[in-house]
Amino acid sequence: MNDESMSFSVNKDLDVRSKSFDAFISYMENSNDFWIIKDKESRFFYANDVTHYYCNLPKGFNMEGRLDIECPGPWVEFVDIIQANDRSVMTSQKTIPVLNTFIYGGRQKIIQPLLVNITPLMKDGKCIGVVGHGRKLEIYSMYHFENNKHPDSLTFGSPTDLFTDREFDIVFFALQSLSAKDIAKKLGISYRTVQSRLQFIYQKIGINSLSQLKEYCRGKGYDNYAPTRFINPSHYIPLA
Repeated sequence: MNDESMSFSVNKDLDVRSKSFDAFISYMENSNDFWIIKDKESRFFYANDVTHYYCNLPKGFNMEGRLDIECPGPWVEFVDIIQANDRSVMTSQKTIPVLNTFIYGGRQKIIQPLLVNITPLMKDGKCIGVVGHGRKLEIYSMYHFENNKHPDSLTFGSPTDLFTDREFDIVFFALQSLSAKDIAKKLGISYRTVQSRLQFIYQKIGINSLSQLKEYCRGKGYDNYAPTRFINPSHYIPLA
C-alpha cells in the first residue's frame, strides 16, 4: 500500500482521512476499540493490541502480511465467510456490520461479543482494502459501574417466558441503545413492526417508554442475557 491520500468511515457522520498509514495506526494504537486494516487481497496490514488480546493470539505473533487462515485465531474455520464478506465490502464500497464473538482468558473462558464494522478503505475513489472497527456490545454497560452492579456472566437464551423469542430479540437490541429504526434493519422487519412489538412489550410489563424498558430489564438482570441466534460459537456473523 502506498502512503497517499486515503480514507475510511468510522460512522455515517465521520470520515477519517490521511496521507500516511502512520497516522491511522497512531490513532488505532491509542484506542480501546478493536481495529484491523487489510489490503485488497485480505491480508492483514495492521491489528492493534486490543485485537490480539481478544483473538488469543500467541504473544509476539505478527499478523502483518498474513491471510486469516494463516493466523492461529478463533476464526480459522470461518475464513470462507470472512473472505467473502471482505470482497463484498470492497466490491460494494459499503460498510457491512459483523457480529464477532470472542472467547478468551485461557482456562477462565470469557465470552465477549463485539459489533465490528467492516468498512472500505478508499484511495482516489478506489477501494484498496478494508478497515475493521469493533466495540463491545453494551451488555456490560456503564450502568453497572455507576450503580456498583457487576454482571456475573453472560447467559445465552431468553431470561424469561414473559417475552417471546422475537420480542426478546427486540429487547436485546434496545438494551444496546439502538433506535427502533436500527432494530428494524438488524432484524429485517419494518419499523412499524418494531414499534408495534415495543408497545406490546410495554403493555406486558406496565411501562410506556424505552428508558423504562431499559430500567426494568436491568433491574431484572435481563441485560446479562443474549439471544442465542445473535451470540453463538460461530464467531463471525455478517449482519447485512
